[in-house]
Amino acid sequence: MSDPIREEFLIKDIPEFRERYGDTTATIYDKSAPFLSEPMQKFVKLSPFCVVSSQDAEGHSDITPRGDPAGFVEIVTPKLLLLPDRPGNQRFDTFRNILSQPAVSVLFMIPGVFDTLRVNGRALATRDPELLERCAIKGRVPPVGLLIQVDEAYGHCSKAIRRAGIWDENTHIDRREAPSLADLMSAHKDYAEDILEDMDFRIERDIKTNMY
Repeated sequence: MSDPIREEFLIKDIPEFRERYGDTTATIYDKSAPFLSEPMQKFVKLSPFCVVSSQDAEGHSDITPRGDPAGFVEIVTPKLLLLPDRPGNQRFDTFRNILSQPAVSVLFMIPGVFDTLRVNGRALATRDPELLERCAIKGRVPPVGLLIQVDEAYGHCSKAIRRAGIWDENTHIDRREAPSLADLMSAHKDYAEDILEDMDFRIERDIKTNMY
């Protein structure tokens, strides 16, 4: 099979992009702020879900979903956010990355709202009990948190969300039509059926008993 990446069609620089798309407006260039404005803070307080991207010192990237009741990300100051860490898979990809390369990006979403909020900054791992107590749920204080020093924040338009139909119930599918988490985690390992069933069972049990 021939190489599907054809070198002659690769775009190599920004000027070539601009030849194809043209320039943008001054408003788009000016939309970002080096802090969270009051509307941005309100968006964060209403958001129950975000995704965090990070990268290690070698350039290996990662993206992870984070979610809790709306307002779970604490606004310490307009320049500083606190994202609590909840029980997960114990890989700690984000924390391992930021300990060597602190740059992160966060995308905040609100169910039913088509626009999103993007935040770029630098992250620190904290175990400060006074800060983490703000994030307690059901009496459980997270053991660590991610402090995000805001460098840039801006709203993102609704086109992608509208195209995807994420909030449109008519686009939702039966969960049984999609691969299970056990399938996604292990199909490349060719495990026996009984092992996959056990993985599904343990995943569901962990969700029910180890949410916080």
